[in-house]
Amino acid sequence: MSHITTYSGEDFDPIHPDATKIHITDIAHALSMMCRANGHFSRFYSVGQHCINCAVEARARGYPKKVQLGCLLHDASEAYIADITRPVKPYLSNYIEIEERLQSLIYQNFISEPLSSEDFMQIKQIDELMLVCEFNALMRKPVFDYQPDMVGRINLELESLELVCQQYIDFWTELSGENPESVLTDYSFLSVGIDGCKGKWLAVAISRSGYEVNLFDDIREVCTHYENVDSILIDMPIGLAENIKDTRPDAELRKCLKGKASSVFNVPCRQAVYQTGYEASSNVNHEIMGKKLPKQSFSIIPKIREIDHFLQTNPVWKNRLLESHPEYCFSLLNAGLPVLENKQTADGMTKRLAILSKYYFQSHELLGAFKAKYPALSSKTDDLLDALSLAIMGAIGLKNGFHSIPSIPSEDAKAIKMQIVGANL
Repeated sequence: MSHITTYSGEDFDPIHPDATKIHITDIAHALSMMCRANGHFSRFYSVGQHCINCAVEARARGYPKKVQLGCLLHDASEAYIADITRPVKPYLSNYIEIEERLQSLIYQNFISEPLSSEDFMQIKQIDELMLVCEFNALMRKPVFDYQPDMVGRINLELESLELVCQQYIDFWTELSGENPESVLTDYSFLSVGIDGCKGKWLAVAISRSGYEVNLFDDIREVCTHYENVDSILIDMPIGLAENIKDTRPDAELRKCLKGKASSVFNVPCRQAVYQTGYEASSNVNHEIMGKKLPKQSFSIIPKIREIDHFLQTNPVWKNRLLESHPEYCFSLLNAGLPVLENKQTADGMTKRLAILSKYYFQSHELLGAFKAKYPALSSKTDDLLDALSLAIMGAIGLKNGFHSIPSIPSEDAKAIKMQIVGANL
């Protein structure tokens, strides 16, 4: 076999490398999985974390961005050819030649301005000093008899593979000044996931050729932008009861999400949605459905009303824009087990991102694109992951088929199906 298969699924020939098949996601993933010192440290410490520390030190020293990028990428060839311990390298002349050729191509691919001899000297110096720091801290016996004078804050703590991978991509996005987001030129197999975010709609679109992350003011803008979409799922109630006999899927969905049932809100009836004010909406809902409205349910009424009105006035989107639920999507992607960690905590986000990455290798990269494009929304990572889960669910459904809760959904008075959509895995 003349090639390796990368994390992204590329067939890559390390001897005759093709620059178009070198992806920052593959580099970040592979380096986060590789241990420094050939695995002989007292605990796991990845090449990816080493590269991030080098870039942090270059920044602390005031070196230009291209040197910081060089530090971040200086071991990137190892993502494709692994590493050989220093005492052995001089005896493997072919390896050194292969490494230098590949590393040079990576620099050319990801650093727009050529690195000078002085730049390379600074990168090498930081790499050597970082090695001393790491060996002094992580070897079981002293290796060096001095402590290097480091300017930056070096993180030698044990970090999760997912976090290091994400930090690597985030750092690359920031330093390169580029958005890792691909422009969608081929809309085949286009799947869109939508979630509410800061009063707007956050849409994640994925296709065979790339992805997009966009904010829209209203649902009409979203549907106009993705007019030719193959699957479009949204985390918002669609199909509204108008009497006690109308049955939405909420109760059945709660049974599928043991431990996360509280994430499924009570959906107001259509008459309550078009009332003004909490008291009026709650009273009307109690009168018709026999239940008062929780404040959480009332808080999303403007979005429910917006979608309901849009579908009634744009019948081409009726039963095409479909309701799903992120926690249901995560449970399906997690072998049927709901993700119990709070989605707004670091643990919850890390767990969800790891699940999404198993099905869509560009998940970390897409998250970096979101933060780069909308830095003011960096705290809304949970909304991004929710929208991405819907997009991934749609993409899987286009391939394997969809199912719904309930299996045979009923329609409301406006001929809109009341259902939660999921993909067959």
